[in-house]
Amino acid sequence: MYNGSMPSFTQEVEYLFLFSAVLILPKIIKRFRIPIGITCIFLGLLCSFFWKSFNDDQLLLLLSRLGITSLFLFAGMEVEMEELKENKGPISKHLALNLLMIGFVSAFIGYFFHLDLRPAIILTIGLMTPSAGFILDSISDFKLTKSHQYWIKSKSISEEILSVFILFFAMQSHDANQLIISIFILVGLLTFLPILFKVYVRYVAPYAPKSEVAFLIILALVCGVITKKIGTYYLVGAFIVGLIAGRFKHFMGKVEGINIFNALSIFFGIFIPFYFFKAGLGFSSDHLNKEGFFVGLGFILILIPIRFLFILYTQKKFVDNRVYKPWKISLSLMPNLIFGLVISSILTERYNVDSSIIAGLFIYTIFTSILPTFSFKKVPPKEYDTSSA
Repeated sequence: MYNGSMPSFTQEVEYLFLFSAVLILPKIIKRFRIPIGITCIFLGLLCSFFWKSFNDDQLLLLLSRLGITSLFLFAGMEVEMEELKENKGPISKHLALNLLMIGFVSAFIGYFFHLDLRPAIILTIGLMTPSAGFILDSISDFKLTKSHQYWIKSKSISEEILSVFILFFAMQSHDANQLIISIFILVGLLTFLPILFKVYVRYVAPYAPKSEVAFLIILALVCGVITKKIGTYYLVGAFIVGLIAGRFKHFMGKVEGINIFNALSIFFGIFIPFYFFKAGLGFSSDHLNKEGFFVGLGFILILIPIRFLFILYTQKKFVDNRVYKPWKISLSLMPNLIFGLVISSILTERYNVDSSIIAGLFIYTIFTSILPTFSFKKVPPKEYDTSSA
């Protein structure tokens, strides 16, 4: 009888298999319209069942943390406050209605699944929040107009900011003293980080060229660990670092800033697959049950139409209703891959939520994240000159 173990290999060979599978195989499979993150999740699932030597691997844990913090650092730097201010009317109205919808869905989920208010709100965030980093990384693959891309970017980032703040207060609201301490620490970060950036730009960067990316990544990881320690999650600290870094022209300038931005994009592109792999690795066989399948199916059948119609309504109501095919904006904002995985981890670790709900969230997250991929026409791949081969 199969005992769930693989043949014994040296640690170096195991890591060679792991790195090859996580970094190369998903990019090959992407040609069949399967997003890299989805492939990595299923690779993690396979390892969790058949190759258990990576389950408690500390190197893999560090790589996954580097992936999630660098992704949210990048997402924070993508926030262009001036652009958001230019359209603050439609965006603020969209967010106000979105906040109401989160409240209604939270109340329904809490009632239906017999959850307390905090886990119900956190689960709703995982179900309703578009993952801006994942979405912005993939929309260039589809044939979308500049208008589509602008509103997809604006709405995904603004909803993500709203959800980060809701998540923070939801996770801290159980203890008033802890909430005050956490707010104090966040205010401290918001006060200290701009000073640190000014010192770095003035006294370090001129004498340590090309150190910006390493500085940003380490700072995001440190702040992510700080916010994790106060009871929120890595993404909060990393996102704050990205928001503040985006205010400094040194990191966002025309020439040097673009190079920094591109290098950071390459970095998280290398490490975020390890986060997805680790997420799949943490999905145990206990989550595989019939109830979880039906919960996921219910989420798909109920929440996807609600989210789709809501975004379509706000686009037509608060923005120029002559936007070409506004349904493409709605469909593009469906993926919740990052938030779905993060919230799954939080609900499992901190609130001991029933495994069927976690499985349902997982199924829903996978489905929403591949939905645009099979709905839009893809941009043709680049043709490379092979005449010298």
